[in-house]
Amino acid sequence: MDVPSSRGGRKPRKPRYDPAMDPYIRIYDLKSGVLDYCKVGRAYGIPDMYKDADHEKVYHVEELLSRLESSVAIIYGRIRRGHENGEYKFSISRKDRNLLRKFLFVMRYRSHKFWSKYTGTIDTYKHNDRDMLREFLKERSITDLRQVWLLNLEVIVRTEIDADGEWLTTIGREMFPADANMYVFHMSESYVAFCEPQSPEDEFVITDNGFGIFEGPVVFDTANLESTGADGSPPRLKDPAVTEYHKLAPLSPRLVLVLRSNFLRDGPIWEKRLKFFREWQAWPKADSLLQDLQIKPPQTRYKLPGRRGPVPTLEDEFTFEIFKAETKQVHMINTLLLQEATGSITWVSDKSLVKSLEAFLRNPNFMLDAPLSVFPEFTPRIALRYQKQRLLNLWDKPYPSEGVRPLEEYENMKEALRNNELLQSYYKFGMLTIPINLLHQITYLSH
Repeated sequence: MDVPSSRGGRKPRKPRYDPAMDPYIRIYDLKSGVLDYCKVGRAYGIPDMYKDADHEKVYHVEELLSRLESSVAIIYGRIRRGHENGEYKFSISRKDRNLLRKFLFVMRYRSHKFWSKYTGTIDTYKHNDRDMLREFLKERSITDLRQVWLLNLEVIVRTEIDADGEWLTTIGREMFPADANMYVFHMSESYVAFCEPQSPEDEFVITDNGFGIFEGPVVFDTANLESTGADGSPPRLKDPAVTEYHKLAPLSPRLVLVLRSNFLRDGPIWEKRLKFFREWQAWPKADSLLQDLQIKPPQTRYKLPGRRGPVPTLEDEFTFEIFKAETKQVHMINTLLLQEATGSITWVSDKSLVKSLEAFLRNPNFMLDAPLSVFPEFTPRIALRYQKQRLLNLWDKPYPSEGVRPLEEYENMKEALRNNELLQSYYKFGMLTIPINLLHQITYLSH
């Protein structure tokens, strides 16, 4: 197996791959199907907030995004370097913690999912907050939906999360209410924790969209479709109901940041709150797939104790412990990341990747049921699943490999195999589970 040299030539690769000595790591491009190498910094640096800037036309928020990115890169680098030097406890200020949380939301909000939501016009807008958005457009005299997305992004980035809570007033006043509520929930209804693999042989994979992937049940209401397909058009699902138990952000192959829902905290008050929300049918009864991940909130050191109790300030210190994740938990975290990867997968240890891929492909919670395959929005998922399974047959082959584009391959497969033969091909690639009742089905799929 060869490694590209800096002069464009080739030289023999060392028998054992040492990322500390070699600047290249493995990368699998899911869109082209090519397995190759990439620079370590490309995969394990701070995510590029301008990756899709040519599509998003951020312009006037570019400078704000740049400042946030630079601030978070400093915090992120300090945490990672300390961990690599053997530190298993570290402290950051409330201000820095808030920046990390904000960054994770911004990375998610600037994704294609949200960017594409605000394309078209209000007449073509199909989401369940359409009436609320129509009223917001009228109040602000906005005619271009993209301006709503840009406005929200700008308000989020430039509004500092102050200790007194004034930011809540600003967010509520200036943002589209539905997205403002989502942002406030992200900032307040979870706590930050860090963990590393317990076994030295385990690693976290790094994916193109790994910052902001969440874990929790997603409810697809197939009994009440947006389009039944009776008029000849493809059947369409309505907006799914989602629950966020954990949000994940791998910082390196050996360190992951986790936002855990407050509903998973220990203590009677949190159990009481969860029971109330479930009785109100605002929170599903399904448990988290990472329920047994042993993490706890950080310890807080207040700068102003106060007579009636501590007074929060931006200078308060949060001391974090880096918790150990068992192999099965590492595989589950990697399964979530692999499930949602759409652009690329990078890794250091082949052995760890293969084990995680096998755990992902055989996990029944992440297999699509046959009836769901009739919905057009699931076609890319099926094609990407085929592409990820294909990696199992490539990892030990010479690099770079020949490419196979997943959607093209999937369409060719459908053309060649009809009816029962097509279903057999699904089973061949591990895409189906045992048929179950799809009415109000709860399937674990992270977004």
